Amino acid sequence: MLARGLSILRCFRPGEPELPLSEIARRADMPKATAHRIITELVEKGMLERGEKGLRLGVALFVLGAQVPRQLELRDLAFPYAEQLHHLTRGSAFVFISDAFGPDAALVDAVRRAYGAGTELGAEEETWASAQAATRIFHAFGASAALLSRGVRVADGEAARVQHQGFVAVRSATGAVGIAAPVLTASSTAVGALAVAGPHGRLQVVRAASHLRAACAAVSRALQRTPELVQVQ
Repeated sequence: MLARGLSILRCFRPGEPELPLSEIARRADMPKATAHRIITELVEKGMLERGEKGLRLGVALFVLGAQVPRQLELRDLAFPYAEQLHHLTRGSAFVFISDAFGPDAALVDAVRRAYGAGTELGAEEETWASAQAATRIFHAFGASAALLSRGVRVADGEAARVQHQGFVAVRSATGAVGIAAPVLTASSTAVGALAVAGPHGRLQVVRAASHLRAACAAVSRALQRTPELVQVQ
């Protein structure tokens, strides 16, 4: 039962705040009736909530996740640089950690640009693009062998290119551009990533990537001076 509950919680991905029951059942590979029964229990415990279009992750899960030591420590190191990146690029800035149990980057925190009336892109599109870029960073820098076995397929040539240039840029179908660079341990394994995102044509990729690489280098140096954070990977 625990494994099935966790498989349901893991159906949610960055940029997807709500999912219908049918899609959760499909992703979790279980009958809809079984998914409904487990979801009812998760809702009762506050791990899931019912939204306008389906189910969404609950506040109780957020409170629990916020207590994870690695998340707190990496966030403390990286968040000031995310704020700087937001001001330098005028885009949204994100902090991710590697997810050892699946293909997705795990969002830790974000500094988002203003979304006023008539804004061509919303937060979901930018989160999706930045998460996709961070996921490819984690694959290229060997954050987790599980990435290969759980769905992420990046050609060897692309992984080598990413390692060489030190960043990844992803453009969504809606025009959002996400750019990510790695936070590295002394063994050059990515345990985190910083990313920026914004509308195509307004976010200057080369300039933003330069700022990202400099910020990630600074966070990496701070990380490597914190042995207890590296040892939990």
